Amino acid sequence: MQAEGRDWKSVLAELRKIREEDARYDDGGILCSMCTSQHPLAKRAHQMFLNSNLGDSGIFPGSQRLEKEVVYKLAALLHCRTNAGFIVSGGTEANLLALLAARNMSNRDCPEVIVPESAHFSFTKICNMLKIKPVQASLNGSFRVDPSSLERYLNKNTIAIVGTAGTAELGAVDPIGKLSDIAQAHGVWLHVDAAFGGLVIPFLENAGGIDLRFDFELEGVNSITVDPHKMGMATIPAGGILFRDLACLEHIKTETPYLTDPCQYTFVGTRTGASVAATWAVFESLGKNGYKRIVKRCMKLTKHLSKSIESLGFELVTQPTLNILAFHCADSKLLQEKLRQRGWFVSRVPRLNCIRVVVMPHLKPRHVEAFLNDLGRVA
Repeated sequence: MQAEGRDWKSVLAELRKIREEDARYDDGGILCSMCTSQHPLAKRAHQMFLNSNLGDSGIFPGSQRLEKEVVYKLAALLHCRTNAGFIVSGGTEANLLALLAARNMSNRDCPEVIVPESAHFSFTKICNMLKIKPVQASLNGSFRVDPSSLERYLNKNTIAIVGTAGTAELGAVDPIGKLSDIAQAHGVWLHVDAAFGGLVIPFLENAGGIDLRFDFELEGVNSITVDPHKMGMATIPAGGILFRDLACLEHIKTETPYLTDPCQYTFVGTRTGASVAATWAVFESLGKNGYKRIVKRCMKLTKHLSKSIESLGFELVTQPTLNILAFHCADSKLLQEKLRQRGWFVSRVPRLNCIRVVVMPHLKPRHVEAFLNDLGRVA
Protein backbone atom coordinates (compact mmCIF):
# COMPACT_ATOMS: atom_id res chain seq x y z
CA MET A 1 0.00 0.00 0.00
CA GLN A 2 1.37 3.37 -1.03
CA ALA A 3 1.77 6.24 1.45
CA GLU A 4 -0.65 8.59 -0.32
CA GLY A 5 -3.95 7.61 -1.82
CA ARG A 6 -5.01 8.13 -5.43
CA ASP A 7 -7.95 10.01 -6.83
CA TRP A 8 -11.12 8.02 -7.49
CA LYS A 9 -11.06 8.68 -11.22
CA SER A 10 -7.68 7.01 -11.76
CA VAL A 11 -8.57 4.10 -9.47
CA LEU A 12 -11.81 3.42 -11.33
CA ALA A 13 -10.10 3.80 -14.70
CA GLU A 14 -7.55 1.16 -13.74
CA LEU A 15 -10.25 -1.15 -12.44
CA ARG A 16 -12.14 -0.87 -15.73
CA LYS A 17 -8.96 -1.74 -17.58
CA ILE A 18 -8.31 -4.76 -15.35
CA ARG A 19 -11.92 -5.88 -15.72
CA GLU A 20 -11.37 -6.21 -19.46
CA GLU A 21 -9.05 -9.13 -18.70
CA ASP A 22 -12.05 -11.12 -17.40
CA ALA A 23 -14.43 -13.02 -19.63
CA ARG A 24 -18.04 -11.85 -19.62
CA TYR A 25 -21.07 -14.11 -19.57
CA ASP A 26 -23.04 -11.87 -21.91
CA ASP A 27 -20.43 -12.29 -24.67
CA GLY A 28 -21.52 -15.93 -24.94
CA GLY A 29 -18.04 -17.45 -24.87
CA ILE A 30 -18.33 -18.98 -21.40
CA LEU A 31 -19.56 -22.54 -21.95
CA CYS A 32 -17.99 -24.17 -18.92
CA SER A 33 -19.44 -22.37 -15.91
CA MET A 34 -22.34 -23.42 -13.71
CA CYS A 35 -22.86 -19.75 -12.90
CA THR A 36 -24.35 -17.21 -15.27
CA SER A 37 -25.26 -13.58 -15.80
CA GLN A 38 -27.14 -12.31 -12.81
CA HIS A 39 -30.72 -11.24 -13.30
CA PRO A 40 -30.80 -7.41 -13.70
CA LEU A 41 -33.06 -7.07 -10.67
CA ALA A 42 -30.66 -9.19 -8.62
CA LYS A 43 -27.87 -6.70 -9.28
CA ARG A 44 -29.98 -3.78 -8.10
CA ALA A 45 -31.16 -5.62 -4.99
CA HIS A 46 -27.59 -6.64 -4.18
CA GLN A 47 -26.42 -3.03 -4.21
CA MET A 48 -29.24 -1.99 -1.89
CA PHE A 49 -28.02 -4.35 0.86
CA LEU A 50 -24.25 -3.98 0.63
CA ASN A 51 -24.01 -2.85 4.26
CA SER A 52 -25.92 -5.76 5.78
CA ASN A 53 -24.31 -8.57 7.76
CA LEU A 54 -26.35 -11.68 8.52
CA GLY A 55 -23.65 -12.76 10.95
CA ASP A 56 -24.95 -10.06 13.32
CA SER A 57 -28.58 -10.10 12.31
CA GLY A 58 -29.87 -8.26 15.38
CA ILE A 59 -28.55 -5.10 13.72
CA PHE A 60 -30.04 -6.09 10.36
CA PRO A 61 -33.48 -7.60 11.07
CA GLY A 62 -34.73 -6.77 7.57
CA SER A 63 -31.95 -8.79 5.98
CA GLN A 64 -32.64 -11.66 8.37
CA ARG A 65 -36.33 -11.59 7.40
CA LEU A 66 -35.35 -11.81 3.73
CA GLU A 67 -33.17 -14.84 4.43
CA LYS A 68 -36.00 -16.59 6.25
CA GLU A 69 -38.36 -15.86 3.35
CA VAL A 70 -35.86 -17.16 0.78
CA VAL A 71 -35.30 -20.33 2.80
CA TYR A 72 -39.07 -20.74 3.13
CA LYS A 73 -39.50 -20.43 -0.66
CA LEU A 74 -36.75 -22.98 -1.31
CA ALA A 75 -38.19 -25.32 1.32
CA ALA A 76 -41.66 -25.10 -0.20
CA LEU A 77 -40.26 -25.79 -3.67
CA LEU A 78 -38.38 -28.85 -2.41
CA HIS A 79 -41.21 -30.22 -0.23
CA CYS A 80 -39.57 -29.44 3.10
CA ARG A 81 -42.03 -28.91 5.96
CA THR A 82 -39.59 -26.96 8.13
CA ASN A 83 -37.79 -23.66 7.70
CA ALA A 84 -34.42 -25.08 8.73
CA GLY A 85 -31.75 -23.68 6.47
CA PHE A 86 -29.55 -20.80 5.45
CA ILE A 87 -28.14 -18.93 2.48
CA VAL A 88 -24.40 -19.50 2.64
CA SER A 89 -21.27 -18.90 0.59
CA GLY A 90 -21.92 -21.68 -1.90
CA GLY A 91 -22.34 -25.40 -2.41
CA THR A 92 -19.09 -26.24 -0.65
CA GLU A 93 -20.16 -24.62 2.62
CA ALA A 94 -23.63 -26.13 2.27
CA ASN A 95 -22.19 -29.63 1.82
CA LEU A 96 -19.84 -28.98 4.74
CA LEU A 97 -22.70 -28.06 7.08
CA ALA A 98 -24.65 -31.16 6.06
CA LEU A 99 -21.78 -33.53 6.81
CA LEU A 100 -20.89 -31.62 9.97
CA ALA A 101 -24.42 -32.21 11.26
CA ALA A 102 -24.31 -35.87 10.24
CA ARG A 103 -20.94 -36.42 11.90
CA ASN A 104 -21.84 -34.66 15.13
CA MET A 105 -25.15 -36.52 15.41
CA SER A 106 -23.55 -39.92 14.79
CA ASN A 107 -20.76 -39.57 17.36
CA ARG A 108 -18.61 -42.17 15.57
CA ASP A 109 -14.90 -42.48 16.41
CA CYS A 110 -13.92 -43.34 12.83
CA PRO A 111 -16.61 -41.71 10.67
CA GLU A 112 -17.03 -42.62 7.01
CA VAL A 113 -19.18 -41.13 4.26
CA ILE A 114 -20.11 -42.95 1.05
CA VAL A 115 -20.06 -40.70 -2.01
CA PRO A 116 -20.45 -41.50 -5.72
CA GLU A 117 -17.37 -41.47 -7.94
CA SER A 118 -19.02 -38.49 -9.62
CA ALA A 119 -19.41 -36.48 -6.40
CA HIS A 120 -18.22 -32.88 -6.42
CA PHE A 121 -14.62 -32.29 -5.35
CA SER A 122 -15.87 -30.24 -2.40
CA PHE A 123 -16.39 -33.51 -0.54
CA THR A 124 -12.64 -34.15 -0.68
CA LYS A 125 -12.05 -30.80 1.03
CA ILE A 126 -14.79 -31.45 3.56
CA CYS A 127 -13.60 -34.92 4.49
CA ASN A 128 -10.08 -33.60 5.04
CA MET A 129 -11.41 -30.81 7.23
CA LEU A 130 -13.81 -32.93 9.29
CA LYS A 131 -11.57 -36.00 9.48
CA ILE A 132 -14.11 -38.20 7.73
CA LYS A 133 -13.03 -41.11 5.55
CA PRO A 134 -14.53 -40.83 2.05
CA VAL A 135 -15.61 -44.09 0.40
CA GLN A 136 -16.41 -44.01 -3.31
CA ALA A 137 -19.30 -45.99 -4.77
CA SER A 138 -19.14 -46.93 -8.45
CA LEU A 139 -21.36 -45.63 -11.24
CA ASN A 140 -23.58 -47.49 -13.69
CA GLY A 141 -23.53 -47.17 -17.48
CA SER A 142 -25.56 -43.96 -17.29
CA PHE A 143 -22.97 -42.35 -14.99
CA ARG A 144 -25.38 -42.47 -12.05
CA VAL A 145 -24.33 -44.00 -8.76
CA ASP A 146 -25.01 -47.74 -8.48
CA PRO A 147 -27.19 -48.22 -5.36
CA SER A 148 -26.00 -51.80 -4.84
CA SER A 149 -22.38 -50.64 -4.89
CA LEU A 150 -23.17 -47.94 -2.37
CA GLU A 151 -25.06 -50.30 -0.08
CA ARG A 152 -22.17 -52.78 -0.01
CA TYR A 153 -19.93 -50.16 1.60
CA LEU A 154 -22.27 -49.47 4.52
CA ASN A 155 -20.83 -50.40 7.92
CA LYS A 156 -20.98 -49.32 11.57
CA ASN A 157 -18.76 -46.29 10.84
CA THR A 158 -20.96 -44.89 8.06
CA ILE A 159 -22.36 -41.53 9.15
CA ALA A 160 -23.90 -40.52 5.81
CA ILE A 161 -24.42 -41.34 2.17
CA VAL A 162 -24.45 -38.74 -0.59
CA GLY A 163 -26.35 -38.54 -3.85
CA THR A 164 -26.06 -35.89 -6.54
CA ALA A 165 -28.96 -34.27 -8.38
CA GLY A 166 -27.07 -32.82 -11.33
CA THR A 167 -23.41 -33.86 -11.34
CA ALA A 168 -20.91 -31.13 -12.17
CA GLU A 169 -19.30 -33.17 -14.93
CA LEU A 170 -22.30 -34.53 -16.84
CA GLY A 171 -25.47 -33.25 -15.17
CA ALA A 172 -26.45 -36.81 -14.23
CA VAL A 173 -29.08 -37.32 -11.53
CA ASP A 174 -28.43 -40.20 -9.15
CA PRO A 175 -31.34 -42.52 -8.25
CA ILE A 176 -32.11 -40.63 -5.06
CA GLY A 177 -35.32 -42.60 -4.55
CA LYS A 178 -33.35 -45.83 -4.18
CA LEU A 179 -30.76 -44.10 -1.98
CA SER A 180 -33.62 -42.89 0.20
CA ASP A 181 -34.82 -46.47 0.65
CA ILE A 182 -31.30 -47.56 1.59
CA ALA A 183 -30.92 -44.68 4.04
CA GLN A 184 -34.19 -45.52 5.76
CA ALA A 185 -33.47 -49.24 5.88
CA HIS A 186 -30.09 -48.69 7.54
CA GLY A 187 -30.92 -45.59 9.60
CA VAL A 188 -28.21 -43.47 7.96
CA TRP A 189 -28.17 -39.80 6.96
CA LEU A 190 -28.80 -39.04 3.26
CA HIS A 191 -27.50 -35.76 1.89
CA VAL A 192 -28.41 -34.66 -1.64
CA ASP A 193 -26.07 -32.31 -3.44
CA ALA A 194 -28.49 -30.47 -5.71
CA ALA A 195 -26.36 -27.35 -5.96
CA PHE A 196 -27.00 -27.28 -9.71
CA GLY A 197 -30.07 -29.41 -10.29
CA GLY A 198 -32.09 -28.06 -7.37
CA LEU A 199 -33.26 -25.09 -9.43
CA VAL A 200 -33.54 -27.04 -12.69
CA ILE A 201 -35.34 -30.31 -11.98
CA PRO A 202 -38.47 -28.79 -10.37
CA PHE A 203 -39.05 -26.77 -13.55
CA LEU A 204 -38.44 -29.47 -16.18
CA GLU A 205 -41.33 -30.26 -18.49
CA ASN A 206 -40.07 -33.69 -19.51
CA ALA A 207 -37.87 -36.00 -17.44
CA GLY A 208 -37.23 -38.31 -20.38
CA GLY A 209 -38.47 -41.37 -18.53
CA ILE A 210 -35.87 -41.00 -15.75
CA ASP A 211 -36.89 -40.94 -12.10
CA LEU A 212 -35.72 -37.46 -11.07
CA ARG A 213 -37.16 -37.42 -7.55
CA PHE A 214 -34.52 -35.94 -5.28
CA ASP A 215 -36.02 -33.75 -2.58
CA PHE A 216 -37.69 -34.00 0.84
CA GLU A 217 -40.70 -35.72 -0.69
CA LEU A 218 -38.46 -38.78 -0.27
CA GLU A 219 -38.58 -39.67 3.43
CA GLY A 220 -34.94 -40.74 3.60
CA VAL A 221 -33.54 -37.35 2.56
CA ASN A 222 -32.12 -35.42 5.53
CA SER A 223 -30.45 -32.42 3.88
CA ILE A 224 -30.17 -30.75 0.48
CA THR A 225 -27.73 -28.30 -1.06
CA VAL A 226 -29.23 -25.91 -3.62
CA ASP A 227 -27.45 -22.85 -5.02
CA PRO A 228 -29.39 -19.75 -6.12
CA HIS A 229 -26.22 -18.31 -7.68
CA LYS A 230 -26.27 -21.04 -10.32
CA MET A 231 -29.52 -21.57 -12.25
CA GLY A 232 -31.26 -19.26 -9.79
CA MET A 233 -29.51 -16.30 -11.47
CA ALA A 234 -28.77 -14.61 -8.13
CA THR A 235 -25.56 -12.75 -7.37
CA ILE A 236 -22.49 -14.55 -6.03
CA PRO A 237 -22.21 -15.81 -3.31
CA ALA A 238 -25.59 -17.47 -2.75
CA GLY A 239 -25.48 -21.12 -1.83
CA GLY A 240 -28.26 -22.82 0.08
CA ILE A 241 -28.55 -25.56 2.69
CA LEU A 242 -31.85 -27.07 3.88
CA PHE A 243 -32.42 -29.58 6.68
CA ARG A 244 -35.46 -31.79 7.18
CA ASP A 245 -35.54 -31.28 10.94
CA LEU A 246 -34.96 -28.14 13.03
CA ALA A 247 -33.28 -30.34 15.65
CA CYS A 248 -30.38 -30.86 13.21
CA LEU A 249 -29.35 -27.25 13.76
CA GLU A 250 -28.41 -27.98 17.39
CA HIS A 251 -25.53 -30.08 16.10
CA ILE A 252 -23.96 -27.25 14.08
CA LYS A 253 -24.58 -24.43 16.56
CA THR A 254 -21.79 -22.15 17.82
CA GLU A 255 -22.33 -19.64 20.62
CA THR A 256 -21.54 -16.00 19.78
CA PRO A 257 -21.47 -14.24 23.18
CA TYR A 258 -20.61 -10.67 22.06
CA LEU A 259 -22.94 -10.37 19.04
CA THR A 260 -26.62 -9.49 18.86
CA ASP A 261 -27.36 -13.15 18.09
CA PRO A 262 -26.69 -15.72 20.81
CA CYS A 263 -25.41 -18.28 18.28
CA GLN A 264 -24.59 -18.98 14.63
CA TYR A 265 -25.20 -22.08 12.53
CA THR A 266 -23.15 -21.34 9.42
CA PHE A 267 -19.43 -21.92 8.97
CA VAL A 268 -18.77 -18.41 7.66
CA GLY A 269 -19.38 -15.80 10.36
CA THR A 270 -19.79 -12.56 8.47
CA ARG A 271 -22.38 -13.18 5.76
CA THR A 272 -23.60 -10.61 3.30
CA GLY A 273 -27.31 -9.93 3.14
CA ALA A 274 -26.82 -8.55 -0.37
CA SER A 275 -26.95 -11.92 -2.15
CA VAL A 276 -29.95 -12.91 -0.01
CA ALA A 277 -31.75 -9.76 -1.16
CA ALA A 278 -30.74 -10.55 -4.75
CA THR A 279 -32.12 -14.09 -4.44
CA TRP A 280 -35.37 -12.85 -2.91
CA ALA A 281 -35.77 -10.29 -5.70
CA VAL A 282 -35.32 -12.86 -8.48
CA PHE A 283 -37.67 -15.35 -6.83
CA GLU A 284 -40.32 -12.64 -6.52
CA SER A 285 -39.77 -11.38 -10.06
CA LEU A 286 -39.70 -14.69 -11.93
CA GLY A 287 -41.89 -17.00 -9.90
CA LYS A 288 -42.23 -20.66 -10.87
CA ASN A 289 -43.45 -19.90 -14.37
CA GLY A 290 -40.52 -17.59 -15.05
CA TYR A 291 -38.07 -20.30 -14.05
CA LYS A 292 -39.96 -22.83 -16.15
CA ARG A 293 -39.49 -20.62 -19.20
CA ILE A 294 -35.76 -20.21 -18.51
CA VAL A 295 -35.20 -23.95 -17.98
CA LYS A 296 -37.26 -24.76 -21.08
CA ARG A 297 -35.10 -22.45 -23.21
CA CYS A 298 -31.86 -23.88 -21.79
CA MET A 299 -33.02 -27.45 -22.42
CA LYS A 300 -34.10 -26.60 -25.96
CA LEU A 301 -30.63 -25.17 -26.68
CA THR A 302 -29.02 -28.20 -25.03
CA LYS A 303 -30.92 -30.62 -27.27
CA HIS A 304 -30.13 -28.58 -30.38
CA LEU A 305 -26.47 -28.40 -29.44
CA SER A 306 -26.35 -32.14 -28.73
CA LYS A 307 -27.84 -33.09 -32.09
CA SER A 308 -25.60 -30.65 -33.95
CA ILE A 309 -22.47 -31.93 -32.22
CA GLU A 310 -23.41 -35.48 -33.17
CA SER A 311 -23.94 -34.37 -36.78
CA LEU A 312 -20.34 -33.10 -36.75
CA GLY A 313 -19.18 -36.66 -36.05
CA PHE A 314 -18.68 -36.48 -32.29
CA GLU A 315 -20.09 -39.02 -29.86
CA LEU A 316 -21.94 -37.84 -26.79
CA VAL A 317 -20.74 -39.33 -23.52
CA THR A 318 -24.40 -39.76 -22.57
CA GLN A 319 -27.68 -38.15 -23.52
CA PRO A 320 -28.04 -35.03 -21.36
CA THR A 321 -30.55 -35.12 -18.53
CA LEU A 322 -30.11 -31.48 -17.56
CA ASN A 323 -28.53 -28.55 -19.40
CA ILE A 324 -25.01 -30.05 -19.36
CA LEU A 325 -23.58 -32.13 -22.18
CA ALA A 326 -20.27 -33.77 -22.95
CA PHE A 327 -18.78 -35.36 -26.03
CA HIS A 328 -15.79 -37.56 -26.77
CA CYS A 329 -12.95 -36.55 -29.07
CA ALA A 330 -9.55 -37.91 -29.98
CA ASP A 331 -7.65 -35.30 -27.94
CA SER A 332 -9.85 -33.30 -25.58
CA LYS A 333 -6.98 -31.18 -24.29
CA LEU A 334 -5.96 -30.10 -27.78
CA LEU A 335 -9.56 -29.38 -28.79
CA GLN A 336 -10.06 -27.34 -25.64
CA GLU A 337 -6.97 -25.27 -26.47
CA LYS A 338 -8.04 -24.73 -30.09
CA LEU A 339 -11.50 -23.59 -29.02
CA ARG A 340 -9.99 -21.28 -26.41
CA GLN A 341 -7.95 -19.61 -29.13
CA ARG A 342 -11.24 -18.76 -30.82
CA GLY A 343 -12.72 -17.31 -27.65
CA TRP A 344 -14.65 -20.33 -26.36
CA PHE A 345 -14.27 -21.41 -22.74
CA VAL A 346 -15.12 -25.11 -22.55
CA SER A 347 -13.96 -27.54 -19.90
CA ARG A 348 -12.72 -31.09 -20.20
CA VAL A 349 -13.09 -34.17 -18.05
CA PRO A 350 -9.69 -35.92 -18.25
CA ARG A 351 -10.88 -39.29 -16.93
CA LEU A 352 -13.45 -39.45 -19.76
CA ASN A 353 -11.32 -37.59 -22.33
CA CYS A 354 -14.30 -35.45 -23.22
CA ILE A 355 -15.32 -31.84 -23.70
CA ARG A 356 -18.00 -30.52 -21.36
CA VAL A 357 -20.47 -27.73 -22.15
CA VAL A 358 -22.92 -26.10 -19.75
CA VAL A 359 -25.87 -24.33 -21.37
CA MET A 360 -26.70 -21.53 -18.95
CA PRO A 361 -29.27 -18.72 -19.30
CA HIS A 362 -26.71 -16.25 -20.66
CA LEU A 363 -26.33 -18.32 -23.86
CA LYS A 364 -28.36 -17.25 -26.86
CA PRO A 365 -29.04 -19.19 -30.08
CA ARG A 366 -26.57 -16.98 -31.94
CA HIS A 367 -23.83 -17.93 -29.46
CA VAL A 368 -24.57 -21.64 -29.95
CA GLU A 369 -24.50 -21.33 -33.75
CA ALA A 370 -21.20 -19.43 -33.65
CA PHE A 371 -19.73 -22.10 -31.37
CA LEU A 372 -20.88 -24.92 -33.65
CA ASN A 373 -19.40 -23.13 -36.64
CA ASP A 374 -16.01 -22.83 -34.93
CA LEU A 375 -16.19 -26.37 -33.59
CA GLY A 376 -16.72 -27.67 -37.11
CA ARG A 377 -13.75 -25.70 -38.40
CA VAL A 378 -11.45 -26.77 -35.57
CA ALA A 379 -12.51 -30.41 -35.80
